[in-house]
Amino acid sequence: MQPRASIPKFFQDLAPQWAQLGLWQKKFTTAFERLRNSTVQKISASDDGFLLLNIYKPAAPREPILFSIQRTGSGMSVATARPQSQSKPNSVVQVARKYLQGRRVQQVLLSVHPVAVVIEFAPPGDNFEDAKDWPSDAPDCLVLDLDSRPARICVARKHSNVPERYADQCSDFAVGDFFYESACEWSLDNTKTKRRATFTQPLVFSCLRSPELVKTDAVETALQEVKQTQEFILPGSATLPAGAEISEISPPHTAAHTTVEITLQAALNLIPTHVRRAARTRLQFFERRLQRQKADLPSANEMDMLKKRAEGLRAHIYMWPKGFPQWHVPPQLIEEASLPAIISLKPGQSPGDVVSSAFDELDKLSRRRSELEKRVEESRLALEHFEQLIIAAGSDIRALPDETRTAQLALAREAQNLVTVQRLLTQLEATWTAGQQKSAALEAERERRLPYRSYKSSSGEFIRVSKSAADADAMLKLMPSHHTWVHVVTGEGSHVWLEKPKGAKPSDIALREAAILAIHHSKQTRAQEADVYVALRGDLDKRKDLPPGKVIVRRSEHRFVRYAQLELQTFLEKQE
Repeated sequence: MQPRASIPKFFQDLAPQWAQLGLWQKKFTTAFERLRNSTVQKISASDDGFLLLNIYKPAAPREPILFSIQRTGSGMSVATARPQSQSKPNSVVQVARKYLQGRRVQQVLLSVHPVAVVIEFAPPGDNFEDAKDWPSDAPDCLVLDLDSRPARICVARKHSNVPERYADQCSDFAVGDFFYESACEWSLDNTKTKRRATFTQPLVFSCLRSPELVKTDAVETALQEVKQTQEFILPGSATLPAGAEISEISPPHTAAHTTVEITLQAALNLIPTHVRRAARTRLQFFERRLQRQKADLPSANEMDMLKKRAEGLRAHIYMWPKGFPQWHVPPQLIEEASLPAIISLKPGQSPGDVVSSAFDELDKLSRRRSELEKRVEESRLALEHFEQLIIAAGSDIRALPDETRTAQLALAREAQNLVTVQRLLTQLEATWTAGQQKSAALEAERERRLPYRSYKSSSGEFIRVSKSAADADAMLKLMPSHHTWVHVVTGEGSHVWLEKPKGAKPSDIALREAAILAIHHSKQTRAQEADVYVALRGDLDKRKDLPPGKVIVRRSEHRFVRYAQLELQTFLEKQE
C-alpha cells in the first residue's frame, strides 16, 4: 500500500465526499437493495413528512420504502411501522401516481455533492393505456434532496443537457451533464408545482464514470500518476492496478475490497459449522419447494389434450342426436379430437353446456398453470438470490487478509462487520459464533420455562417449589392471594406454593409435605428439621427495593417439622 502522500490530488479532494458517502450508504443499503429491479405499485404520503412507495419484487418481503423529510430524521429506509396516510393526496402524490406509479425502477443513484437520492424509472410499458401518447416531458424520476433546508422530495424529469430556458441560472453545467427539472416539490414548509431546476449545479454521483470527467486535465494527470506508481489505494475502495481506466473504479458502496469469485461449496466451507448447516438446510428447503412446485405444474400433454378435446367438441357438437341424453362419438373423432367414446348429459344440461364446460376446464387449468409458473419463478429467484448471498459472503471472507482468516477471534470480529455476512446471518437467524447462538437459545428457553417444580400431595393438592430467587419472585406474581405460602424461618431456601382446594383449607398432610419440601430445598436439608413459616399470599409484601427472593411477612404462623429420610424418599417416589 502506498503512503497517503502518493495519492493523486484529484482523489484527495474527493476524500471528504467519499467519507460522507460511506455514512449515507450504510444507512440506505437495505432500501437500495429493495428498490433494485422492483416495480412501484402504490405511492402515498402522510401528513408528518413521509412518502411511502409500495413496491413489488419477486421473492422479496412486501415492506414499503419510506422517504422522510422530517427535520430530525430525513432519509430513506424500509418501513417497519407504516405511517397514517393522508386523507386527501397532496400534489406530489397526485403527480407521482399519474406518471410513476406502476413503473419499474431502472436505477437508484446516490449523489455525493449535494447528498441526494435519485430514483430513475424505466419508460412506461404496455400496461399503460396511453403509453403511445406519453408526453415527452413527463416526469421519470423521484429525487430526495437531503442537503436542502428543509429536505424535499421532487418529482422530476431527467435531461441529458440543460434546456435553454435554464441556461442563465445553470451556467456551471457542461455538455452532457445530467439535468433534473422538477414538476412538483414537497417539503414541510410548502408544496410547489411549478417547473423549475431541481439543482442549479451538476450532481457528483458516487460512480466516476462520466465521459466528460475522464477528459479533464486533473483526471489525465491522476491516471499518469497511477500508471507510474503501479498501485494506488482509493480511500474506502479497492486497489487500482496499473493501466486501469478511471471509468472502471467502483464506488465505495459497491466494492469495499477486491471481490474474489468462488464456488458455492467453497463459500460454505469458509463460514462456521453451525451457520453452514443452517445455510444448507435453507438451501434444501428452497430446492424441495421448487421441485414440489414443478411437479404440480400441469403437463403440456394434458393441456394439449384438453385444448384438442374442447376444440373437437365445438367443431362436431352439431352431430349430437337431437333429444338424446347420450352421444356415441364416431370412432374417427375419438382419436382425432381426443373425445371419449360416450358423452352423457346431466339433468338439465344441453350439448352446448358440455362445450362450455370443456372450455371452462381448459381456462381453469391454463390459469392454474400460469399462477404456478409465477410461483416457480419466484422460488427459483429466491434460491438463486440465497446462493448468490452465500457466494458474496464467502467472497468477502476470502478477500480478508490471511492473518485475519487464520485467527478465530479476529475473523469473528471482521466478518461480522461485512454487510453480506450480516445479511446472511440475519436471514438464517444465527450468530457467527456457536457460543452466542447457544446463549441466545438458553435465554429463550429460560423465558419459556416455568419458574417452579410441580409436585402433588397425598391428599391431591398441588405443591410448587421455586427454582431460584428470581423464580420465586415470578412465582409469587402467579399465586392467588388465598393460597398458602411456606418457607423456612432461618436461612435461605426455596419458596413453596401450596394450592388451596375450593371451599376448604389445605389438609394437614399437604401442609406437612409442603413443609418437608421447603426444608429439603433449603440449607437445613441435612438436619431434616426446622421451623417454617405458613402464611397466605395476601399476607406477603414484595417491594421494588427488596433483592430477589426476599419478602416481608406481615402475619404468619410457625410450625416445627421433623421428618425421616424414608418419608421424603417415599414422597418423591410417588411423584415419579
